[in-house]
Amino acid sequence: MANRFSNMLKKFGLALGADRGVLSQKDGGSRVSVDAEHKTDSVSRVYSQALLELAQAAEKSGAEGQAGGQAGGQADALAAEAGELLGLLGREPDLDRLLSSRALNSSQRKSVVERLFKGKISDVLYRFIQVVNRKDRLGSLAGILVAYRGLVSEARGELGVDVYVAEALSDEASRGVAESIGSAMGKQVQLRQHIDPELIGGLKVRVGDRLIDGSVVTQLRIMKRKLVEAGRERARAGGQLED
Repeated sequence: MANRFSNMLKKFGLALGADRGVLSQKDGGSRVSVDAEHKTDSVSRVYSQALLELAQAAEKSGAEGQAGGQAGGQADALAAEAGELLGLLGREPDLDRLLSSRALNSSQRKSVVERLFKGKISDVLYRFIQVVNRKDRLGSLAGILVAYRGLVSEARGELGVDVYVAEALSDEASRGVAESIGSAMGKQVQLRQHIDPELIGGLKVRVGDRLIDGSVVTQLRIMKRKLVEAGRERARAGGQLED
């Protein structure tokens, strides 16, 4: 999917003045970040529920026209598409900037979405993204997609868990992490890995809105804070002795 959009992104950069320099000047270069600090807020959850209802409605409509449709098929297919789009947003910062930039108005973003996605993703997901744009919520698209995948996993009886690591886990390590979390939570775990070299080592685990941070960089930050606090305590104690 990524290769398909690369040339088009360059064209949009020229046509809409959305190159890196212009975006940086107009909106501070801000963009949706699909990284270890990404959170699914209340807006994301509301829109993800709406997307799930759209998928269920589309599936029901299809089932009425064709008997024997597989339950949950449309929702699962959209979850797979959401995963691909999330990966694309992470790999293509230019696409990310175009969708979330305040340098573009709603009409311009509509054109971007149409040219990039119409006929290339499912009609349900395409129409949904256009609705999100009209509501001026494209900056929350990544969070919406993450939340939607969580809803689908929950409907399957699975627990969607995002693991952030400095380097990709081996298959054996990935299974071990999934089994440990699944045993603790009493559910089957669907593990999603995210690579973040800045973590140095260790890992972060996000289960819904809960973040368990066991990364080396965070442990170093905690250690530094404790050392600073200890130094201040010693300085205060020394001052009291002089008095």
